[in-house]
Amino acid sequence: MGCVNAPEQPPPVRQTAPTAPPAAAAAPAAAPAGSASTAPRKPPVDVNSIVVPEGFIHPRDLPRYDPFREEQPDWRWEKDEGQWRSYPLNDSIELDRYWQIFAASGNEGGVTKAKMKLLKNDVVVDFAQMTAQAEGRPRKIERQLKTPDWLSNRFFFDAFTETLDKAGIKVETAAEQMFEFRFVQDFRDTKDDGRKMYRGGREYHLPVGWKRFAVQVKGAYDDGDNGWLREDESGWAVAYHGTSKEGLGGILCTGFRVGERQKFAKDTGAGVYCTPIIDVAQHYSKPTLLRGRSVQIVLQLRVRPSAINPVRDPGAHEFERKYWVINNPDDIRAYGVLIRELPLRDYILPEVMVFGRDHPGIRDKLEELEEEIRKQGG
Repeated sequence: MGCVNAPEQPPPVRQTAPTAPPAAAAAPAAAPAGSASTAPRKPPVDVNSIVVPEGFIHPRDLPRYDPFREEQPDWRWEKDEGQWRSYPLNDSIELDRYWQIFAASGNEGGVTKAKMKLLKNDVVVDFAQMTAQAEGRPRKIERQLKTPDWLSNRFFFDAFTETLDKAGIKVETAAEQMFEFRFVQDFRDTKDDGRKMYRGGREYHLPVGWKRFAVQVKGAYDDGDNGWLREDESGWAVAYHGTSKEGLGGILCTGFRVGERQKFAKDTGAGVYCTPIIDVAQHYSKPTLLRGRSVQIVLQLRVRPSAINPVRDPGAHEFERKYWVINNPDDIRAYGVLIRELPLRDYILPEVMVFGRDHPGIRDKLEELEEEIRKQGG
């Protein structure tokens, strides 16, 4: 992740509350560790060796993508007459890089086309005709620009570096080497349509209501084998981990480590706690003020399916039985940072979910939260 000047490694977080704790993060290092793999790492493609037909834009000429532009591309294709669908962000960005070469040339020399992948299909794009063709008839395409709202790439990265700076961690790496902004996903307006998806044989619950910023992890583990990221049965399962802004940097830089005094250690063994349900994980992320916004931060994870130990203790509350415990930190990897806006007054402590507001053991925590809400003017 490119973090330097980190403080000394902190002691593990001890469990003081009756619910399972978020795992403590280790002090940052240069790169994440991963388990070994016999799969050979594919050599990078030499872009200059690519041969393109006459009239096609060469990939070596593409401009660099600027994730901090005020306006971001939103390319669309016509599904049926008058019915337009937006391409995924990474497709829109790639289309726009080619289009910039076409627009700058003024159509001189007849270089008007591009070979690329759109919606995971091999496509020929004709910018002069504004069409894209895979199989069958060419489909119309159009270019639009949209201005992000407050939760832009710039806001996110500035808040991220500011948070790490306060923790004594300096970021000296380019933003694009830490986060893959081409794969930002905004689920804040997504509606759950009831369809079920699976990763690694486990149900994948979309983070509806959140915006996801992808961590740059491709090639970082298993000698460059990215099989754990596959979106099918062979990939790893998806889980979530609520964290504080103080714990964010350490986890992203070096991964998780196991805390002490864990409630369900006799049932599952000691390990890192996570959950496949973001509405559970968010209770472990108390909203924090970042640049005038009250936000929650949750990490999106991939977990080795064979390493998942669900909490099945008969004495566990229904809320607690939604936890997974991962004994070996090498079997859990953060690959996305999720953010949403939530006023502190709307936040519910995890202890309340298990014991209720009237439990005497959490009265002090509730009073501290109410005092913090009053200080924020809530």
